[in-house]
Amino acid sequence: MISLKKRVLTIVSATVLTAVLAGCGLVEQTQESIDATVLAKVGDVEITQKDVDTEAISYIDSLKVQYGEEILEQEEGKEVIKNLKVDILNGLVEMRILDKKIAESGMDTDTEEILEAVEERIAQVKAAYTEEGAYEEALAEAGFTEESYHAFVKEDIVRNRFYESIMADVTVSEEEILAFYEENKANYVTPAGAKIYHIYFGNDDEAKEKGEEVLKLIKEDGKDFSEMAKEHGKDSSAEAGGLLGYYGYENTDLYPDFMDHVKELEEGEISDVVKSTAGYHIIMVTEIQPEDVQKPLEEVKPNINTNLQSKKKSEKYTETMEAWREELQVKVFEDKIQ
Repeated sequence: MISLKKRVLTIVSATVLTAVLAGCGLVEQTQESIDATVLAKVGDVEITQKDVDTEAISYIDSLKVQYGEEILEQEEGKEVIKNLKVDILNGLVEMRILDKKIAESGMDTDTEEILEAVEERIAQVKAAYTEEGAYEEALAEAGFTEESYHAFVKEDIVRNRFYESIMADVTVSEEEILAFYEENKANYVTPAGAKIYHIYFGNDDEAKEKGEEVLKLIKEDGKDFSEMAKEHGKDSSAEAGGLLGYYGYENTDLYPDFMDHVKELEEGEISDVVKSTAGYHIIMVTEIQPEDVQKPLEEVKPNINTNLQSKKKSEKYTETMEAWREELQVKVFEDKIQ
């Protein structure tokens, strides 16, 4: 008769042996065991392979739609998915850290303001689905019920509110704004150039003929340039009356031979039918600026303030998250991701 002690040791030995063989690939892992693989620990909270895979489903489905099922078997596709899962895992870690800190803070997560924000966001999402049942179908495809999606949205809004609370003391001084402006003046210059309008007709002989007809309507019959652009233009600028926007003369966004024609025009002047790499155009320019102009501090101050605030918040968030990870003894096992 086998003693109780010997039986226990036999069971333990068999369990250890199975684990070792599984690690060597000699025993096939079940999907259940794969799903239960712990990929990270945040205090007493575990994040498993299933948690990561659940978040990854919609992204992987998009890849399959865009590139075909075979993408999952290709090395490049496998690498993309592995990196995706690493990002998802680290994102989940951050969310669990925030959830723990929110709980510790005693923050009221059921305020009227939060609940209204949840309902408002859900209403905005619903509005995008006009056909009956489309919203519910979209939720199901994403792995949500209406109740679980409501909870998901609420968690996200609560985390955002908590983030705002820990960033409330981040400010930017006038001295910091001025210093940044002085150090980066070259980035706040409006280059010599003009506001450019054009009517684009295409790139063949018929396009050139059409351009000549429209030019006559504008120059001889007094037709409005913008109206002619809306009626005859063949590119996306037509809806805006041919407006391309303000461009510096030395920009790299528009074809050089197109800009050569722009540079020849005086304020408010309308060109003949001219040809560029893109095809045939009639061009008009306004608000010509013959020289570079330094933008004044007051004009760019809001932009500088926003950029510096974002930078400071990012730095504070990184430092705070690193301290919390250490405090909560966070462990991440990226090498276990499947």
